[in-house]
Amino acid sequence: MSYPQPDANQYVQKLYQFWNLTTPLSSPGDIYQSEQGSQALCIGPDSDVANVAFAYYDDQLPTFMHFGTISPARSFTSLIAARLEQSYQPGGRPGRIFFWSADIYDPNFRPTGFDPALDNIQFEPPILNVVQYFQPALALVPQRTDREYAYQVYRALGGGKEYVVLPYYGRKYCFIQFTNGNVAANTFGVSGVNYAITQNGTSNIYHQQTVIHAAAAVAHGNTVTVIVTTQNFGMFDALVFSFSSSGPAPLRVIMSDRDQV
Repeated sequence: MSYPQPDANQYVQKLYQFWNLTTPLSSPGDIYQSEQGSQALCIGPDSDVANVAFAYYDDQLPTFMHFGTISPARSFTSLIAARLEQSYQPGGRPGRIFFWSADIYDPNFRPTGFDPALDNIQFEPPILNVVQYFQPALALVPQRTDREYAYQVYRALGGGKEYVVLPYYGRKYCFIQFTNGNVAANTFGVSGVNYAITQNGTSNIYHQQTVIHAAAAVAHGNTVTVIVTTQNFGMFDALVFSFSSSGPAPLRVIMSDRDQV
């Protein structure tokens, strides 16, 4: 969660017709709010998160709170009033509009075989991007832009491994290219993970991990290319990359909501 939290009020005061909420997630419980009424909601183009939940005041329900979900394939194009003069019950919170990721993010995830004494892990935090419109929008068909990552060196030292976790969340296609520029062999692997809710925040027994490219030694100067599609491997919340050497070893990753790029 970024601080200070993005504020929709400033955009209305400056006569903008929309508010673009763009913020990295830091925990599974990040919740954002808007004190402004909405004419439409959609996933923003820079979002890693594919499913965003929202809640608004509804006095026909016992808790006065109604829930909905938007995704790249499903926007919401009706009026939602921010009922600040009313309050949700039993919490007594003012009737703002709330947003949060409906996709699970677990920064405490550790891959199978992770050794905390030797290994390192690095997460690219998922970006949550929601666009709230203050003017009517008759039809919205948002698309997430392609995401590209590039790495050169890693922190693998002293016989341990380096893991890099990238948000994926329902992407249909991924191009992966790894080249070992180090004199020694570099063991490179790729797996997909679907997060699950755990009680203690550290147990991995419920996270589903799928091997995409089994970890294998890549000799100096050699290149490994991996294509990930939903037809071949299914859908994942994140991709996990492993390395046995700090490099140099260029890694290029391109993700897309399309079947290919």
